[in-house]
Amino acid sequence: MNRPPSPDHFAPHPVSWHYFGALAEMRAGPVAKEVFGQRLVAFRTANGQVSVLDARCCHLGTDLGRGTIVGESIQCPYHHWEFGADGVCTHIPAGGDIPAFARQRRYPAEERHGHLFVFNGREPLFPLPFYEGEEPENLICSGSVEVVLECPWYLIGANAFDLQHFRAAHDRVLLCEPEIDCPTAFSRRATARFVVSGHSLQDRFTRLFAGREVTLSITDYCGNFLLATASFRRARSFGLVMTDALGGGRVRVRVMAMKQRSRNPLLRLLYDRLSVEVRKLLIRNFLAADADRLAGVRYNPGRLIPADRHLAEYFQWLAPVSHGRAPATGNGPGLPSAAVATNFSQPVEIIP
Repeated sequence: MNRPPSPDHFAPHPVSWHYFGALAEMRAGPVAKEVFGQRLVAFRTANGQVSVLDARCCHLGTDLGRGTIVGESIQCPYHHWEFGADGVCTHIPAGGDIPAFARQRRYPAEERHGHLFVFNGREPLFPLPFYEGEEPENLICSGSVEVVLECPWYLIGANAFDLQHFRAAHDRVLLCEPEIDCPTAFSRRATARFVVSGHSLQDRFTRLFAGREVTLSITDYCGNFLLATASFRRARSFGLVMTDALGGGRVRVRVMAMKQRSRNPLLRLLYDRLSVEVRKLLIRNFLAADADRLAGVRYNPGRLIPADRHLAEYFQWLAPVSHGRAPATGNGPGLPSAAVATNFSQPVEIIP
């Protein structure tokens, strides 16, 4: 019988799109950060092209984040070697031939809604994800909020497929069996209908202005990039959750909210920005209920029981995907085979 993968089967940092930061950070020059365990530098050339390279200079390892922009290149602060947006060295002031090693690894990068995203690999395995049926220009995006949690990165995405916890953590009553599918080889989606049953001020506010029932759809790309759509009778909200593994069983979680732009120009000016920030606050408060529960949580593949079927299937899908490998398909589009999906001789449990 098959059992869920062990923790060491997950990549330390998934091969996926990751959040780098706000584009506004680059107004003053290059910006260097630790992303998916690597020191990266992002910069915008004089002609407006954005590039993300290894931040440690290939010469002697100086941090290019302390360098300057010279036309279409970034200049190392130590010996003034210059690297183009493609990472290739274009000029060495000391003269002589440019050696073959004089190049920085370049990472795929995309701009969207004033933010920069970078792919952990030489070529993206899939486009920067977005909500099915929506166009980026039709949605307005909030600023981001972040929190550091004491749990492995892969448990954040798994939480979205443990839908029964919504009753305990969020006062939501599941109305039907959730639908699980894989829209692409590198994404997994859970869709379910809930009743907002809580008595908190936020839940009363939600029922009054949005509705009593909600269809929640969460699409997970490689365990670290999650798109959530909450469809109420009178409102629709979009949430983006991104994770960055910090090591030592810690993970940084960033959250943004989005909403459809109003058609009325006056509402776009006065209402949209306030509305999307309120949505961000509601999503943050909604997810805050998970923060305490996830503190210190660890994954033990020997403790899953049949009731954890959706969790086990998620981990089986995620293990190869986190390394950039499409999972083998079985009885459905991207789903594990029946033998893998239903046999838990060694049952998954989340153990504090």
